[in-house]
Amino acid sequence: MKNVAVAGAQWGDEGKGKVVDILAEKFDYVIRYQGGHNAGHSVVFGGKRYALHVLPSGIFHADTVNIVGNGVVVDPFALLKEIEGMESKGISVTPERLKISDRAHIILPYHGIIDRWRESGSGKRQIGTTGRGIGPAYEWKASRRGVRFCDAYDMGHFRQRVEYEYTAIREIYGDMDELAEWPLSRVLEESCAAVARLMPHVIDSVYELAEARAQGKRMLFEGAQATLLDVDFGTYPYVTSSNSCLLGITAGAGVPPGAIQRSIGICKAYTTRVGKGPFPTELHDDTGTKLRDAGHEYGTTTGRPRRCGWLDLVALKYVQHLNDFSTLAIMKLDVMDSLAEVKLCVGYRLDGEEITRFPAALDALDRVEPIYKTFPGWQTPLHEVRRYDALPTEAKNYLAAVERFIGCPVGLVSVGPDREQTIFRHADLFN
Repeated sequence: MKNVAVAGAQWGDEGKGKVVDILAEKFDYVIRYQGGHNAGHSVVFGGKRYALHVLPSGIFHADTVNIVGNGVVVDPFALLKEIEGMESKGISVTPERLKISDRAHIILPYHGIIDRWRESGSGKRQIGTTGRGIGPAYEWKASRRGVRFCDAYDMGHFRQRVEYEYTAIREIYGDMDELAEWPLSRVLEESCAAVARLMPHVIDSVYELAEARAQGKRMLFEGAQATLLDVDFGTYPYVTSSNSCLLGITAGAGVPPGAIQRSIGICKAYTTRVGKGPFPTELHDDTGTKLRDAGHEYGTTTGRPRRCGWLDLVALKYVQHLNDFSTLAIMKLDVMDSLAEVKLCVGYRLDGEEITRFPAALDALDRVEPIYKTFPGWQTPLHEVRRYDALPTEAKNYLAAVERFIGCPVGLVSVGPDREQTIFRHADLFN
């Protein structure tokens, strides 16, 4: 029985939710290992579209146990709202189906306030975050000041920890208007109430997953964001605050490296990015607009329009070096149906020199000029295609060029948002 990990291979929003949803029913556990509710992905299930933010994608399958791992930072208010939204649509979220690691850190109201202040003109440190407190919560974790769910086993102790941190924050950030709207009494009353409602879901996930491995249970690991937003390997500082590539799984889920036997990289047939930061293949013309409109490229969590561009194979090859994916899932191939020609970035030109490496330094990445290889478009609708050999020759040539450059097989192709609009080329890689 193979455990599988799924990770985004670009800057996020690649369609991980659809792939995990398709696979989840084959697994006993789905484990989210990093990030917070700043991430979001859409899943179409039973003819309805759902937006997931913290809940693992296995929540739609009655026999699947979903775990929010220790590497996730959890806003209790946001998670409760997400649970209530699911239950209002008939999706049961019981403590037996959703479990939260007692080592997961809690996002408290002051984290979001600090985050939004930094993104405002007053903060003078804008990097394009969602302002939802994820970065500050990870800062508190790294500085060993964070509050975890295990602290709430004793609610008196939890209140003391929150009070201590709040008092320290008021001394430093006391002039923030929004902080004045959250006096200590409100922070304590509302935070304690929200955390108490979640405590029936809280477990020691280290022992839960160790026992599951001993019993041969199948596990599916999913993250938020994607590799190019990884705090170590992404386009720093325009990144998230955690390890969003596969390298973050062992620390974020509490399992050894040997627990993962197979991995799937999720990649759009083109590239998108939300927020600030370098984007070598970004299109500022009508083609970029066509991709955005055809692909409905607006953030699941924020509604922000996504920046769109051609598929960058230099970046994708770099991502493959980090993750060593067993297979690639190419999503949204149908979005390019109307284009007369499509392009792949196969190199960069930096200060007059051709390079094929993805630079670490942002000033270098800002200066690179993409080198493209152009392919004829297929100019035919793909949304009803269900077999790889039924794809137009032009589409297959495009995908083959991706495989050759990256050195990883394309095992899945998505030609629409519904589960049925999925082509399995190498089905054995997904069993």
